[in-house]
Amino acid sequence: MLKIIAPIVSKLNRFKRVRPNDTINLYLRNGRRSKICGGLTQFGFGVSSFGTLVHVCDITAPISLNVFTYDEDSYTEEKYTSVENIPYILSFDIFRAPISLNVFTYDEDSYTEEKYTSVENIPTVSSPTMTWIDIDGVHDQEIISQIGQRYDIHPLVQSDITTADQRTKLDVCDDALFLVCRLIYRDLYCTGKTVVQQISFYLKDDVLITFQESSKDLFDQIKHRIRQGKGRIRKCKVDYLFYSLIDVIVDHYMDVLDVLGVKVEDIDDQLMKNLRRDTLETIYDMKRDMLSLRSVIYPLKEIIIKLHKDEETGIIQESTNIYLKDLFDHVVQVNDSIDTYREMLASYVDLYMMLNSNGMNEVVKILTIISTIFIPLTFITGLYGMNFQNMPELQFKYGYYIVLSVMALLVIFMLSCFKRKKWF
Repeated sequence: MLKIIAPIVSKLNRFKRVRPNDTINLYLRNGRRSKICGGLTQFGFGVSSFGTLVHVCDITAPISLNVFTYDEDSYTEEKYTSVENIPYILSFDIFRAPISLNVFTYDEDSYTEEKYTSVENIPTVSSPTMTWIDIDGVHDQEIISQIGQRYDIHPLVQSDITTADQRTKLDVCDDALFLVCRLIYRDLYCTGKTVVQQISFYLKDDVLITFQESSKDLFDQIKHRIRQGKGRIRKCKVDYLFYSLIDVIVDHYMDVLDVLGVKVEDIDDQLMKNLRRDTLETIYDMKRDMLSLRSVIYPLKEIIIKLHKDEETGIIQESTNIYLKDLFDHVVQVNDSIDTYREMLASYVDLYMMLNSNGMNEVVKILTIISTIFIPLTFITGLYGMNFQNMPELQFKYGYYIVLSVMALLVIFMLSCFKRKKWF
């Protein structure tokens, strides 16, 4: 992990100013370029990518580069005045970690599991042995190109693999299937936040290749079943493994929605207990999250239907179709939950507006009651405030006390009338 804190943007030649949530290009010393997303925070400008956090603070202070490198066992801290002085090992190569090629070959009776760093070392197997190549990292274009050449992956498909923020889609090639979707899961062991990453599947003959942005243990359960020979994975073709991985992804969708559902229900309690503006902001943030989730998950319905009807490639076996129907039901359930939560959030907005309007009406009612009480009092004080010479009451010894008593009785009478009508 590399963290660089820099007070000035303009003096860092490798950066340029961007708008919030824009994508900027970071040029490395070796001539390569990495896209990183930036956003404005209350503490300054920050960008991050592949284990690197760059935070830009007060732009009026002298330039100072505070570089922290750390892992679980150690850390170093240095201060530099120029980007060129940062050691080469820290020149942002840290967020280009080597791609990991995890290869599982299996059949009903045996399996092998190996990890490679080069495509040339991956062995070639023949049916009935199935091969699953799990690739962690998509930033090395050279390795992706080598994979493409070996398994005859079209250049446009390779471009989709290496390009983040692709929409969820299924491409049917001549003899292969290519699926791009999103991994959405709760990072319970680190930040506890929801993480969104792109994952790509390339299914061809007896080979399944998965491309993940980073190494995660989301498919450990599937790998354990392959190692132990449990379930149907090792007894079936590789299309069943393809289904099993998608099923795990959909299960994580449901886990994330369960957490969001609890938050949606908490908003109802917050509205009833205390009406605050930040509650409305939370509602709109969650509506935006639900819309993003829907845009990611909703296309899976049509994709699963297309997989179920796949007749062009013949990769999806008839025995797997029944499981695709079950997967379709799960996706429909997820989409229904999203629609339900969106409707609840929309109703919460209406409820917030109604409660806010009621609160304003209460304020206006109280002010109206006060104004109504002072109307006769103002009349009496105005009447006896006229500067006429011949006003007998002004010469009466107890006139002042009588007027105060009358005014007090009027107030008590009016308040009792309002109370009887339940105006307050």
